[in-house]
Amino acid sequence: MAEENQPDENGATLVEDEAGVRPFVFDRMHRVLRRRMPTLELIHERFARTVRLTLFNLVRRSVEVSIHLPQVKAYGDFLDELPKQTNINIVNVKPLRGVGCWIIDPQVVYLVIDNMFGGEGRLPPKATTKEYTATELRIIRRLLDGIFNEYEKAWKPVYEVKFEFMRSETSFQFAKITGPEEMVLHCKFTLNINGREGDIDLCIPFWVLEPVKTLLFNNLQSFQTEDDGEWGRKLEEEVQTAPLTMVARLAERQMTLGDILSLAVGEVIPVEIGDLTTIYIDNLPMIRGRFGVKNGKYAVKTDEMKNPVEFMKNPLDGRQMSSAGPSGGSFADLGGSLGGPSDSGMLGADLGGFSDFGPSGR
Repeated sequence: MAEENQPDENGATLVEDEAGVRPFVFDRMHRVLRRRMPTLELIHERFARTVRLTLFNLVRRSVEVSIHLPQVKAYGDFLDELPKQTNINIVNVKPLRGVGCWIIDPQVVYLVIDNMFGGEGRLPPKATTKEYTATELRIIRRLLDGIFNEYEKAWKPVYEVKFEFMRSETSFQFAKITGPEEMVLHCKFTLNINGREGDIDLCIPFWVLEPVKTLLFNNLQSFQTEDDGEWGRKLEEEVQTAPLTMVARLAERQMTLGDILSLAVGEVIPVEIGDLTTIYIDNLPMIRGRFGVKNGKYAVKTDEMKNPVEFMKNPLDGRQMSSAGPSGGSFADLGGSLGGPSDSGMLGADLGGFSDFGPSGR
């Protein structure tokens, strides 16, 4: 064996043994089969995050989107992984030269149509190879338009591409986009609707992506994903409607076990009501105010609102801050809403109009 193997001028590695030197040629395309595409993975993460809202608006149900790592494989191997009958949509990839295809699993088609017409997609779809009806094709086209729009947006910070729908087929016999030995880029997305899953696949001949191949394999750290404003707005709306428990401590008194055991029905326990009190929101001190009466109901006038951490740093007094919740002593709920339903605005912006505050109004 020779001490060193060197490539020749044609790129072949020369391997020397006892029988002599023989060329060992590698297929350059197979070198990229296992390479990661960091930029494309970021594009798909952004697409999976934004397309959920589009799918939700279509089926009116929460949709989870899972992404698989993009793969480069032979077109023949790609066809072997798919059923013989499925929904194949041929698209023109602009401004690149060439065509690709989006394949929608019949399971996804069934789930979308069933949910749009009032079902829940819980029954398994019937195995059938029939042609899609005109109504089903229109719904599939609506689904595709939403997917195209979000996928193009995900690509925009890197390279502007546009998918132009050409035709729809149900068999790859009539939907050949390249030769069986040609390498293609295969991207798979799995949708979960009501616990049932289906796949959406994108297949593009690798030679079509030649102008952007360098971008796909580069670690594009400057790629910035945009904020998902719609999801953020909906999350804020849901948080605003979250129910909270608000409790104000009216008074407390420390007693020994002997004093409690000696109590009898009808006895009076004297308590002292301070001028200020702390209001707890879900067991966290946040508001400081004064007890009083408004419209014949016990109420609290807000004097100060702080972050719970600030309250802990500067408590009202050791006795009141010894417990951060109703389990720490005797609490009064003040009519269930700190003044009753008619006075729900007293703890908001409208804090005026209090009357009878002071010892005589308690």
